Amino acid sequence: MAEKDVTEKLLEDYPDVFADIINVLIYNGENRVDAADLEVTGAVSQYKAANVIHSQERDVAKYWKKEQVRIGLLGLENQSSRDPDIALRVISYDGAAYRDELNQGEERYPVVTLVLYFGTDQRWGQKSRSLCSVVGSPDEKLARFIHDYKANVFEIAWLDDETVAKFKSDFRIVADYFVQMRKHHDYVPSTEVMNHVEEVLNLMAAVSGDHRFEIAQNETAERKVSKMEDWLTRRLNKAADEATAEMLVNTVDALIKKQGLSIEDACDTLDYTVEKYLTAKKLLSDAAVTV
Repeated sequence: MAEKDVTEKLLEDYPDVFADIINVLIYNGENRVDAADLEVTGAVSQYKAANVIHSQERDVAKYWKKEQVRIGLLGLENQSSRDPDIALRVISYDGAAYRDELNQGEERYPVVTLVLYFGTDQRWGQKSRSLCSVVGSPDEKLARFIHDYKANVFEIAWLDDETVAKFKSDFRIVADYFVQMRKHHDYVPSTEVMNHVEEVLNLMAAVSGDHRFEIAQNETAERKVSKMEDWLTRRLNKAADEATAEMLVNTVDALIKKQGLSIEDACDTLDYTVEKYLTAKKLLSDAAVTV
């Protein structure tokens, strides 16, 4: 999860992407939060347990300000799998933020955390969102006095098409990918231009398990491609070339090993040129180094 956390944070930390997520998921697509009104805040807080100081870190958090007045602190937490203790985690983050407000003697403002769930096989479910689902008491009278705390979980793969269309940033491409994979177990690439190419591809590689995105970090030439459709087309073409090369090399090598033929004779038997064999060999060698 460490790699996934880092890549998710890189994309969502961009003000345009962060504001877009808030505007769609909270304000139904209205342009209420402007990227210019977001201010970086420390995502690390501390708590004491068993006389030991521990640190905890949000995935992404920003202050929302208007004319120097803080409207709220907004946080995003990413989940690739369901976490029954999510409410406990969120309340610890939010509680630490409210504690800071008290300590600093600043104006009071709300703290809101959204949990983005990227799973495609199972829905999150309602029972694993609240504090009471974790710490419910068998004592009915005591249970009446337990304050519930519910996590704001958004199942990205289950967003409807109308909601996905409201995203204006690169997160629209991300959401569209997970919705398509959940519905069809396949992906038709978007023709939209990406503003943060490397970050989008890295996020996909981390949370999707799709091998086509795994080498995005190393293929520097691909970073010049601005459309997901173009990038995937080039990646698929390259994968096809590598598969063809692997078949050619394996066939020639098998003849050399089993029949003791020279490279020239083996290639001639299969109606290949030695140059074609050596080119295929180099392609596979370069691919292995890249991966």
